[in-house]
Amino acid sequence: MTTLTEDDVLEKLDAQPELSAFMATANDILLQAIKSFLPSLFVNNDEEIVEYAVKPLLAQSGPLDDIDVALRLIYALGKIDKWLYADIMHFSQFHHYLLSQDDPPDFASDICWDFINNVNTITRNAALFNSLKTMKFADFALYSAARYVSMTKSALALAVTSIIKDLDS
Repeated sequence: MTTLTEDDVLEKLDAQPELSAFMATANDILLQAIKSFLPSLFVNNDEEIVEYAVKPLLAQSGPLDDIDVALRLIYALGKIDKWLYADIMHFSQFHHYLLSQDDPPDFASDICWDFINNVNTITRNAALFNSLKTMKFADFALYSAARYVSMTKSALALAVTSIIKDLDS
């Protein structure tokens, strides 16, 4: 399993023009990061254990190939903080919500803003969050809608990279 670099993550996310495609890509990236983290939870990474027990658990369509299941296991074992667990769950749940929409919202929508307000990785970065908030509620004669969308997309991409870094530490 190859690990994506921060540049790879940012490039993949930046290439997504719509919120639903962005969140699908973010969900895939977060699942890959979780699957890379999971082997460290098991007994001394013994080659035999990894080969015959861990790999089948992580295999595509294996029980830990689901982001929600894998994340709950990591959290239940006390290997990640509650805020990090919550952020990844928010990304997963928002992705599933977007999949259920006939007319998915965009980056400038109020539902996207509500999502951002619930992502600790963004709200704890006061400078970023306050800039977003200022743009969200500003008179768009001062700011362009395209600039706000770009900033929203960047904030979400930075949140994904921060989550991945926190998983690795």
